[in-house]
Amino acid sequence: MTSVAPLDVLLACAACGHECRVPSRLVGRKVPCPHCQRLIEVRIPAVPEDRLVGKSIGGCHLVRRLGAGALGVVYEAQHERLGRTVAIKMLSSKAANDPGLVSRFQREARVAARIQHPHVVAVHDCGLDRGVYFLVMEFVAGTTLAGLVEERGSLPWQEACGYLRQIAVALDHLATLDIIHRDIKPANILVTPQGSAKLADLGLAKQLDPGAGELSLTMQGTAMGSPGYMPPEQVRDAKAAGPSADLYSLGATFYHLLAGRPPFEGSNGAQIMMKVLNEDPPPIKSLVPTLPIGIADLVDRLLEKDPRDRPQTAAEAIAEIDAALAAPQQARPRRRRQGGRPPRRHGTWIAMLIIVAVLGAALAVWLLWTL
Repeated sequence: MTSVAPLDVLLACAACGHECRVPSRLVGRKVPCPHCQRLIEVRIPAVPEDRLVGKSIGGCHLVRRLGAGALGVVYEAQHERLGRTVAIKMLSSKAANDPGLVSRFQREARVAARIQHPHVVAVHDCGLDRGVYFLVMEFVAGTTLAGLVEERGSLPWQEACGYLRQIAVALDHLATLDIIHRDIKPANILVTPQGSAKLADLGLAKQLDPGAGELSLTMQGTAMGSPGYMPPEQVRDAKAAGPSADLYSLGATFYHLLAGRPPFEGSNGAQIMMKVLNEDPPPIKSLVPTLPIGIADLVDRLLEKDPRDRPQTAAEAIAEIDAALAAPQQARPRRRRQGGRPPRRHGTWIAMLIIVAVLGAALAVWLLWTL
């Protein structure tokens, strides 16, 4: 996350520990956490401003805390040398003591620095200042797609398609750099007041180098990402996520914009991942009866469980988006690869293994942080 505006209330989720900014007009309402979907009541003050506001890190004067995630915190700042507003992401002190997390943070900076695209949040600088690892990014004055849905509910399909296409264009550019995002969701897509969508947060990005193999920190057999937006193959093994995995996540985001809720919901991440593996989401037409059949078909194709049944590249997805926009009332045949959808008989035991892994990881983190 880079910026949410209006920057009125800093909201903290007790369930997952993430923070984000929400407009003060939402005070008194319950809104879903953009990361774990738990409902949080918006109150003033939600969390007090911290002592770092007014300090300088990496040549940036910290103005306002924007939010926090699993690895660190993000501030609005004034770049002292360039004289412009930026966002600065800093690794938390606890995370900075973990060499693996430091490597992941530095890798995010290296990957992001390669990307120059109007629909991807730009990275200006990174470094280490007085023991603090930081990443200086473009400041986007606007909101996230998650914020739009919180404020307005489900979006008109024409508007949602516009955001969908912009991010598909960004993914097409990432494909030229052999980069897979692996964490596309409404909370990671910023929207400017002019309606331009920008993809943010490359913390889980995977870069492929034909000469050196995969440049990532993902362990084989582990799930990484946001449960409600991950495709089945990423739930089973994050290393299995290819370009079509990002297109599934984009489809899940599209579904959320149209329906006002993600495709799968549950009381915890493990329950949601089990649904991703074993169930189909409620048909989008059942939630949005007025949705044109061509747009509903587009949602269904992006959310195919078998990656072979989805668009294979972002360029192919863009072509399908354009076709749906050109003839939104025209149904298109669902394509199936030879052999059809793979059986799901192994889904239950895989999901149970995931539940055990999630609980084991949570226990390990608790023990580590309490030592």
